[in-house]
Amino acid sequence: MPPYKLKYFKVRGRASALKYLCLDNDIKLEEEVVEMGDWAKVKPTVIFGQLPVFYDGNVEIAQSNAILRHLAREHGFYGKNNLEATLIDMINDTQEDLRLTYIQFIYQNWQAEKDKEAYLKTLPDKLALFEKALGRNDGGKGFFVGDKVSFADYNIFDLLDNLSVLSPTILDGFPLLKAFHGRFAAKEKLAKYRQTDAFKNTPINGNGKQ
Repeated sequence: MPPYKLKYFKVRGRASALKYLCLDNDIKLEEEVVEMGDWAKVKPTVIFGQLPVFYDGNVEIAQSNAILRHLAREHGFYGKNNLEATLIDMINDTQEDLRLTYIQFIYQNWQAEKDKEAYLKTLPDKLALFEKALGRNDGGKGFFVGDKVSFADYNIFDLLDNLSVLSPTILDGFPLLKAFHGRFAAKEKLAKYRQTDAFKNTPINGNGKQ
């Protein structure tokens, strides 16, 4: 089959988990970078007027989590049965709640160092919930649901990575999450990609804050 195609800005943002899933599992993905100066011209051409958009053949899909779920269904990263799929949705939706607080902080609330300090103080209680959820599945030694990686695992890895850039010690009080993040960062294909200039030179967020 032809490779899938991703259209997005030159940021990691909402596309990182998708890229990680594809890279880690040899799923071909073409990328089209939209420059910010071209966005006004591109916006009317994409469904819902937002990025990222993803193309599976002639089908255009928006919404990063919808894209991930589509790939997960197509390639077996959505659990072994309906119950696991439901649990994966639950974990991913909770991840989205935390991610939205991060996005709001980065784009709206971070005006001074005191704002960063205030946001970081909110994170331990939230991360404790993920530590607990991970520990319930095989003692936290593998994935968040079942015995195989799911799209939610890639999403959580990406979010933890962003938070660790914001505060390098943020996971120190959460040994299961820290080990989970380390296992994904050490995956051969992901580790190789994360050492490239293309990855290092791509900002996490569109406003340059990270």
